[in-house]
Amino acid sequence: MLPTEAPASGRTRPSLRPALALALAVAAALFVVSGLAVALLPHADGPVALYEGPRFLEGWAQWDSGWYQFIADHGYVYQPGRQGPVAFFPAYPLLMRGLGGVVGNVYLAGILVTLASGLGAIVLFWRWVKERLDPRAAWASLLLFVLFPYAFFLYGAVYADALFIVSVLGAFTLVEHDRPWLAGVVGAVATASRPIGAVLVVALVVRVLERGDRPTWRSAGVLLSGLGIAGFSLYLWNRFGDPLAFGTIQEAWDQEAGPETWLKFQFFRDVVDVGSPLPWLVYMAHPVLTVLGLVLVPRVFRRFGRGYGVYTALVIGLSALGTKNFFGMSRYLLAAFPCFAVAGEWVAERPRLRTVVPAVSGLGLVVLTAAYSRGVYLS
Repeated sequence: MLPTEAPASGRTRPSLRPALALALAVAAALFVVSGLAVALLPHADGPVALYEGPRFLEGWAQWDSGWYQFIADHGYVYQPGRQGPVAFFPAYPLLMRGLGGVVGNVYLAGILVTLASGLGAIVLFWRWVKERLDPRAAWASLLLFVLFPYAFFLYGAVYADALFIVSVLGAFTLVEHDRPWLAGVVGAVATASRPIGAVLVVALVVRVLERGDRPTWRSAGVLLSGLGIAGFSLYLWNRFGDPLAFGTIQEAWDQEAGPETWLKFQFFRDVVDVGSPLPWLVYMAHPVLTVLGLVLVPRVFRRFGRGYGVYTALVIGLSALGTKNFFGMSRYLLAAFPCFAVAGEWVAERPRLRTVVPAVSGLGLVVLTAAYSRGVYLS
């Protein structure tokens, strides 16, 4: 079977149990790590989300978690020139609000939405690599994805990344199984989760055409994926008179579109100001991992085709272009799931690295989970 082909109907589907068991084990370990960090470590200086709920879960609600809580409880407000909730897309906080009405706490709801989405993303990723790679490479890819140092955003952090990634993987999976309309519906959740989700619309169209599907009413179902961002823009236009308020408000974070952001002037100023070695390493991880991700893009094209290549190139490239100093890119790279597959292939071919890389990555995941749980600004 060629890497860019969909699995043949009737072919035995890969067992999902190994991936689910691994994901649950890692999730359980990280919940313990986060709980112990809350109990034993001091909170770092910086904004603290107005968390209400069991203290052992407090570590998952840091930094931008507070914006999602505000939207879930109060909806959107917009004051041009000031930081505000319109920078954050609605799918995740809407789920927080809905589930929060059941469990009685929107933060707990956010943790549960993230955990369920993250587990779903890991299972779908496992299925995706098992259908395209040999067993050893598939397992190495899974370990890289599950133990990525910033993968704590898949296990409980009250951020929208896990929901976005599971929606992207779900949309691609449905396209591969000839369900373009369902793929469009699931893709709409992705485009309503994060602004970068707009690239999914392009990638799905490319993938449909690449598979040999003619442009028909049926294949046009993938275009439904654009309804998420279109619906949010219409809401912003009707409510605040600015359909692109989520982009306009980036100026309040000194990150508006323009040469200063694109050329990373702030990055070079920050590098000079970072003092001690540990913060410098954390800071430099973002541009280094971004470059590594971009280096893998040509191999994604070769191994998995134009649809996945276009998606990976855009999700990394546009995310990097939109940050003033690369900060946050390590988290955004989780969405570039084909990179983990080609990296897994490379690691699988080198016996020494098959043990060392997952171990080092897993250790980084534990350390960063503890640091995030105490309010250290990581992404």
